[in-house]
Amino acid sequence: MSNNKALMVGYLQSWSNITFTQAAEQGYTAIVMAFGKIDGATVGIFGDAFAASPSETALKADIKKAKSKGAQQVLFSVGGEINTYNPNDVSTVVLAQNLVEYLTDYGFTGVDFDLEINGDGKYLDELCQAIKQLAPTLLITAAPQVNQFAPGSDLYLVSTGHCRMYDQAINNNRFDYLFIQAYNNPFPDIDGSKETNVDFISKSFINFKKSIPAETLIVIGEPANKDAAGTSIFTVPDVPANIYPLISDQYQAICKDPQFGGAMVWSINLDAQTNYQFVKAVKDTL
Repeated sequence: MSNNKALMVGYLQSWSNITFTQAAEQGYTAIVMAFGKIDGATVGIFGDAFAASPSETALKADIKKAKSKGAQQVLFSVGGEINTYNPNDVSTVVLAQNLVEYLTDYGFTGVDFDLEINGDGKYLDELCQAIKQLAPTLLITAAPQVNQFAPGSDLYLVSTGHCRMYDQAINNNRFDYLFIQAYNNPFPDIDGSKETNVDFISKSFINFKKSIPAETLIVIGEPANKDAAGTSIFTVPDVPANIYPLISDQYQAICKDPQFGGAMVWSINLDAQTNYQFVKAVKDTL
């Protein structure tokens, strides 16, 4: 068994028809709404509603019920490919206050920064600090991508390209968990393994332990299937028939490590399309 803080993390797309409750019933213990939005000091939901529970009342009830069905964390994610994170230099204190009020009102247990932009790392660090000061129990997570200078060199975390936007906040222990996207970059190569190799899960985890503070839990994330990412273990010509058990074995290999934070998948919606094979294979490892 892994440590008791290990989570089965899934991103839940806000424009789809799956509720938080349904996701919890499948075994997801951390459900991350993709996406909330930050526009200056204003906080809201991308597209202005969570499609499966479209009213404020329905969404609050859905989040509450999901918790009763086993969701330990229900997180509000900003950023993504479409970039819903646009604070525009508004005061971090003001934004943190608005964000904390919004999360608390709806029953979200934390915020996730899935930033895929060339952005200001100092601002992000100060925003996280302001959130923690206002609400120490709210979880703060991030979903960085992976890069490296040269094949075989240590991996590092980026928001996009070689932009190390997260570094300051990581080094200052602002994040409780890092949901690392181990996909969409064909270049990193650690111990002879790339993002197209299933053992990248364990090899990248071991390498990241060198640079991520011991208090921050590490979650290596994978796509649910071949439709979920451009480059991944699912986009090679000869995907093994037992790919999901192989993924589970990889998490099993690292789950006793004190820094192991669980498994992550993009996304719950795509996992549903393949009959929830990802969560079914992995959840019992955690």
